[in-house]
Amino acid sequence: MLLRRTTARALGVLVLTVPVLGACGFNPATDRVNTISMSGNDRSGSVDVVGAVIVSERAGSGTFLATFSNNPEADATEVESLTGGSGASVEAAEFEPYEIIEGGLVSLLQEGGIRLTGDFDPGDFVPLTIGFSSGEEVSLTVPVVPACDEYEGLDDAPEAEGATTSDAEAYDCEGVSVEPHDVEGSAPPEAESE
Repeated sequence: MLLRRTTARALGVLVLTVPVLGACGFNPATDRVNTISMSGNDRSGSVDVVGAVIVSERAGSGTFLATFSNNPEADATEVESLTGGSGASVEAAEFEPYEIIEGGLVSLLQEGGIRLTGDFDPGDFVPLTIGFSSGEEVSLTVPVVPACDEYEGLDDAPEAEGATTSDAEAYDCEGVSVEPHDVEGSAPPEAESE
């Protein structure tokens, strides 16, 4: 009888420890969002900003493109402002606010994008801050990509009143270099640590 109880307890302990020993632990990487792309992404606020890039046809100007996805439980909001962050010298042309309904999304690719000017070239990472009518702000680092290959024709945001385009010569897609140069406040985003 004693042997049976001891065996039953040992089996019970074994059954309880197998899931703990066989599991990946708490908050495993397979349970987290993992977007592998050449774009800036931020999911920290009530509006997710995904696929953010600056498409540049010539040095010093480009078009900001991103998709804004409002979380289902969040109120409707508007994208009201876009500014350079961390001392980056980037200026956005005036634009009509983009309304994002509750649980809705807005793709700037479909809306034409936002014209930017500043000190950037393909290969740079530009810190930007996006302001919403809710008062919330999202700061993220956005890569600059040349208007070549899949980005060809995407640096054509409509010119707003007072907007400028760089006088630099357009990039030759055959020989465009994506080597980053020093942009104040610019650095590639840090990889998330486990």
